[in-house]
Amino acid sequence: MSNWRPDFQPEHLYFVTTKAIDYAHVFQRDVMKRLLLDTLDCFRIQTRMKLFCFVIMPNHLHFIAQFSAEYPLEDIMRDFKRQTSDRVIRHLQAEGNKRALDWLASKVKRPQKQTHKVWEDGYNAKDVASEDFLIQKMEYIHNNPCQPHWNLSDSPESYIWSTARFYLTDSPCIIPVDDVRKLLQ
Repeated sequence: MSNWRPDFQPEHLYFVTTKAIDYAHVFQRDVMKRLLLDTLDCFRIQTRMKLFCFVIMPNHLHFIAQFSAEYPLEDIMRDFKRQTSDRVIRHLQAEGNKRALDWLASKVKRPQKQTHKVWEDGYNAKDVASEDFLIQKMEYIHNNPCQPHWNLSDSPESYIWSTARFYLTDSPCIIPVDDVRKLLQ
C-alpha cells in the first residue's frame, strides 16, 4: 500500500485507510470485523482519539478521526495494527484455521520479527482540510459497501459495520462515535 501521510497536526481530522495483506478478505467474517471495531473502540477510549466515521470492509478499513499530540496518528496506527494482528491470529489459532494461518505466515518477510502478516505495510492518511472534503469522504465511506463490486448492502444505513446508520437515521452506532455534526455547527 502506498504510504502517503501529511505532516501530523494535532487536533486536525484525518481520513485514514489501511488494507489487509495482498488485499485478502481477512475481515470478511463478522467476527473479524468485530475484532477490528472492538480494538478501534479501545483506542478511542484509551488515547482520547475522537472517532467520527468508519467502515469495515472485507479487506480494508476507512475512518475519519482526530488525534491528540500525546498519541499521534502514526503511533495509533502502529499499535492498532499490532493489536488487531495479534487478535486475528489468536482467533484463527483458537478456531484451528491452519490454512489461513499458513497463508498469513507465508507473507512474512522478516520471520525473526513476526510470525504472521495481517496488514499491508503503512497506511494512507489525508488531512481533512475543508468541510467539503469531510462530506465527500464521509459519503465515500458510507457508500463503499453499496458499490457494485462489493454489493455488501442495499443501502448505506443497513450495513452495520459503518457509521452510516448513525448519521443517516440517528440510530445508535455499533460502537460509540463522536458526532462530527457538532464540529460543523
